[in-house]
Amino acid sequence: MGKTMVMRALEAKDIPYTYHEHVRKRYTAEGVAEDLDVPVAWVVKAMIVERSKRDFALVVVPGDKQLSLKKVADALGDKEVTLASERDVQRVTGFQVGAVSVAGFRRQGIAGYVDRGVLELEKVIISSGRPDAGLEVIPQDLLRAIAGAQVGDFAVSAS
Repeated sequence: MGKTMVMRALEAKDIPYTYHEHVRKRYTAEGVAEDLDVPVAWVVKAMIVERSKRDFALVVVPGDKQLSLKKVADALGDKEVTLASERDVQRVTGFQVGAVSVAGFRRQGIAGYVDRGVLELEKVIISSGRPDAGLEVIPQDLLRAIAGAQVGDFAVSAS
């Protein structure tokens, strides 16, 4: 497999990663965790939200949690925050929903927010930008991968 934009973005910042191929295409944290035999929490979810001004932000949460739009709205000071549409996610990131990563976006200047629970994990698995492979990095390097990342409380327990 050739290098993805995510791999190139990590390498440009001297962030080491371990490549993990999935058994088949996976679009959920649970599926990736099953393939790699790792805790679901390690397979972080990278989601794109849309602000009221029609700009976008990346929010990263542990795989065993759910994104809280209320917490994100409070942190961004914007009560109209919503999940970005599938079309906008692809347009802004270049990735399909379920394979969004934390770096290598088509559009530059996307603000990044990382749930503090991600930093408590031993390792994290991010999308390679393709649904058939993930990249293992250490949580502190995840912060380096996301330019200007802000840490906060953006998740709730999954039901």
